[in-house]
Amino acid sequence: MNRKINLLIAFLFFSKLLIAQQLTEISIEQCYNLAANNSPLYQQKALTIAAGNKAEKNMNLKWLPQIDLNAQATYQSDVTALPIKIPNITIQELDKDQYKGTLELVQPVLDGGVISGQKKLQQIITQTEAQKVEVDLYQLRSTINNYYFTALLMDQNIGLMSLVQQDLTNSLKTVSAQVSNGVATKSNLNLLKVELLKTGQQKIEFGSVKKQAIEILAILTGANVDEHTRLINPASTYNIADTTVVRPELKLFDFQQQNIRLQSKLINAKTNPKFSLFANGGYGKPGLNMLSNQFQWFYMSGVKLNIPIMSRITQQKDKEVLMIQEQVVGKQKENFLRNNQQLLVRQRNEIEKYQQLAASDSEIIALRSSIKENAFVKLSNGLITTDDYIRELNAENQAMLNQKLHEVALLQAQYNYKIIMGQ
Repeated sequence: MNRKINLLIAFLFFSKLLIAQQLTEISIEQCYNLAANNSPLYQQKALTIAAGNKAEKNMNLKWLPQIDLNAQATYQSDVTALPIKIPNITIQELDKDQYKGTLELVQPVLDGGVISGQKKLQQIITQTEAQKVEVDLYQLRSTINNYYFTALLMDQNIGLMSLVQQDLTNSLKTVSAQVSNGVATKSNLNLLKVELLKTGQQKIEFGSVKKQAIEILAILTGANVDEHTRLINPASTYNIADTTVVRPELKLFDFQQQNIRLQSKLINAKTNPKFSLFANGGYGKPGLNMLSNQFQWFYMSGVKLNIPIMSRITQQKDKEVLMIQEQVVGKQKENFLRNNQQLLVRQRNEIEKYQQLAASDSEIIALRSSIKENAFVKLSNGLITTDDYIRELNAENQAMLNQKLHEVALLQAQYNYKIIMGQ
């Protein structure tokens, strides 16, 4: 046992040490695992299981002898007396003050399966409570998805803005030469400078959103990550053919139904006959000899049979209540699956939409890039104004932003689909 504890302590130490190190890159799967282990719910689940196991072990104590110490002193208005007088014989009248101290021991021999049923019920109760925590832990994945894909999109947008800045810088050089040669006015140069500044502002805005998302991920995962940590692009793993839902909520419903069935079996066990051994000993006045006024030691032992009659009368009604409760849980499970199917339909449509949008993005960008390059040539030859060129540049920029948005939104929709499926 000590070896296992030492290994667990060492594992936790090295896990914390790993988390404390600055991570150069991180994947969404790592975020899932780190967030689950870092959540207070993880410790709550461990404590729930430990408490349940302790309660189950404590039920074995019910097989130990039950020992009770009792003491009483009484004064009564009358005492037992013989209704006749016998000549030449004097029978001492009993004292009206009486005292008794006893030690009673009861050893269960056969309990009708009650203790065994209670242990099984406690196991299911522990599993049910632990599974409730597991359901809450699973919800963390949706939160991780939102912040991870937001940070990923902003990171890619920042990269695009850097390309736009490069294009604008090249255009500035061309227009600056034209101004020097008297072909273009300084206002044309200023327009490009303004656009370059606006692009820098967009990078700041994207960077701020990314920084916020990363900082929240750091809080959720407990990992040492910042805006410089590279987010690994998730793999596209969408399998529409797999229709098996394995959400943790379904397991919770199953545990709840098992709980009710075990309660029903326990009702049956409580109506079974029960045998026990008992011994009762003590010191008092009077003792077992009720005609003696002297303090005496006494004892009594035997076998006890208990058949709960009233429990048999109410047994069926109690089981009917449990049957209704089991049906309620069944309907809750059915309703959950129906709502889950609606979410899957909605998410599949989202995936199909972004797949169709992403399919034409490359063609749109290719056309927009061609138009922009042609506009740059015309700008270089003084055939169009700077406004005309900036309009085409922004159109290309927006097309590239749309492509990244559609790509990341498609990945997020696929990962949301996996979460709804419980994969």
